[in-house]
Amino acid sequence: MVADFLSWTLVMAMPGPDIISIGLQTSRYGLRAGFWTALGAALGVAVWSVLSLVGIEALLIAVPSLRIVLPMVGCGVLVVLGVLALRDAAKPARNHGNQVVTESAPSVRSPGAGSWAKSLRLGFVTNISNPKALVFFTSFFTQMMSHYTGSDQKAIILSLLLMSTLVVFIVMSVLLKAAAHSPLARIPAVRFLPGIIFIFIGVFYLFELI
Repeated sequence: MVADFLSWTLVMAMPGPDIISIGLQTSRYGLRAGFWTALGAALGVAVWSVLSLVGIEALLIAVPSLRIVLPMVGCGVLVVLGVLALRDAAKPARNHGNQVVTESAPSVRSPGAGSWAKSLRLGFVTNISNPKALVFFTSFFTQMMSHYTGSDQKAIILSLLLMSTLVVFIVMSVLLKAAAHSPLARIPAVRFLPGIIFIFIGVFYLFELI
């Protein structure tokens, strides 16, 4: 059990779309937005986990094309998120020169940009659309849960895993908030990195599928 939790925690902490979205909201709108994004990403993990436990593998066997279609849709969503992130990054750069968006400068935020609903939705959509999530949850996660028997035991383990996921994401948001105050983060071009990375991941995975 300990090995399972350690491996799960390491996977959740690995840099990827979830961490990028959490860092994006945290650096632009503060820790509260980062926490809501973390919760959204954790909800996405919960959905994938439940789908895996109820037998999404059987659906994939019945409709093999879904193994390609679902990740391709996810790639498209990541590219769209990247474009939207670039658009949002360009707004303060265009309207306020080199002014950095921080919690101490709320006037540079667009109205409602840091709302809890938007942050929650971003975290959830980012996780659900991750092209690698389907592979991870139908292989690694399913294999790990096979070590446990009975619906009660699996429910307990899943609850603990989801709690650890949320803790990891929240810790990452705190660390990324601290990193946002570094001199490097004050470089205007850094604001565009999350959008570029989103687009790169989406395009890279798309070519990998093709």
